[in-house]
Amino acid sequence: VVVLLLALLTFLFWWLWGAGHWPWLLASGPGEATTAAGLALQLAIAVLVVACPCALGLATPTAITVGTGQAARAGLLFRGGDAIETASRVATVLFDKTGTLTLGLPSVTRVLPARWRGPGREDRILAVAAALEKDSRHPLSHALLQEAQRRAIALPPVEDVRHEVGDGMEGHQAATDPPLPVRVGRLAWLGQRGVSGPAASEDAVLTLEKSGASLLGVAEAGSLLGLVAVEDQLRDDAPATLEALRRQGLRLGLLSGDHRSSVSSLAVRLGLDGELVAWDLRPEQKLGRIDAVRLSGPVAMVGDGINDAPALAASDLGVAVGSGTSIAQETADLVVMGDRLEGLADALQIARRTMRKVRQNLLLAFGYNLITLPIAAGLLLPGLGLRLHPPLAALMMAASSITVVANALLLQDGAKTAE
Repeated sequence: VVVLLLALLTFLFWWLWGAGHWPWLLASGPGEATTAAGLALQLAIAVLVVACPCALGLATPTAITVGTGQAARAGLLFRGGDAIETASRVATVLFDKTGTLTLGLPSVTRVLPARWRGPGREDRILAVAAALEKDSRHPLSHALLQEAQRRAIALPPVEDVRHEVGDGMEGHQAATDPPLPVRVGRLAWLGQRGVSGPAASEDAVLTLEKSGASLLGVAEAGSLLGLVAVEDQLRDDAPATLEALRRQGLRLGLLSGDHRSSVSSLAVRLGLDGELVAWDLRPEQKLGRIDAVRLSGPVAMVGDGINDAPALAASDLGVAVGSGTSIAQETADLVVMGDRLEGLADALQIARRTMRKVRQNLLLAFGYNLITLPIAAGLLLPGLGLRLHPPLAALMMAASSITVVANALLLQDGAKTAE
């Protein structure tokens, strides 16, 4: 609309006043206007042609397309231009623990019986826990089932199994009359369910917690059978990835549903900000933490499991690692394909470079219009005799579009330099 009004004003100005005020501008040479109406029409057409918004229209989508393609070739899948824009503004990155900073392939390291005694007591604890967890896809469930298979333990039948997200599993033993309630999960949750009974020796528990192990309580008929210690290995690329993110000026934190000792141990090992480290969190509690951190700028949440899906959706940028569950990948704005965490730092760098190109392209497009529009409207015609003919205006318009596209393609050269 602005360009149309400018073209109309240009036409009226030169037709009604300009040509009469500077009559020497009406020449008789080939291709030159010989009448006031002809001059006015020529300049108005030049304004319309030179202001064709091709460069402005190409400025953002071209850079976004090149950036998205570059990320895809690196195994980084952004869900649209909005995700790239958000990624370029992220100020804080929060991580889940299991399967994100760790490999997500935990193993049972120890079984600690509680009050219950008798032959095969460790196998009994594992049998109850694995029977409840056999249909779950959580990494801790896989560890319990793997250990039960290694020991060739027969799993008792269970029924009415329910998954309490972020807490554990509960159900009933089908082989007893009446069916006895059985549970496996966080100790705090078991306490809320009325489970009683002394745990293993405090010294053993403290030793395992300091080593970073996750402790699962196993209960039957309201009494604690014992504890299962499960440990996961840190990803090889986790320290280097976090260091790369720090060099980008990002704040880093850890939100986990695991016990305080294991989370704190990992946070100290990775040098994470104590104010951004939290433990024993249910999925909905992670949302409150994310909202609090968001006051300092956009937040990215990195996770891989079903429990992480609400946090990924609530954060400004949800990031799922490629080895995560399908629901986590569907919820995320960015998927890092492959079993590697280091792609996260690359993705944020690509996003920042892409948005820099977007701003450069917009500056080029607006700068082009600010310079060429006054010339096309005849601003320099009376003093310098500089006139922008419609064919030349079309050529300049095409050149501006080519410039914007070429500048966006420089993203690829920037990626090669970074490598």
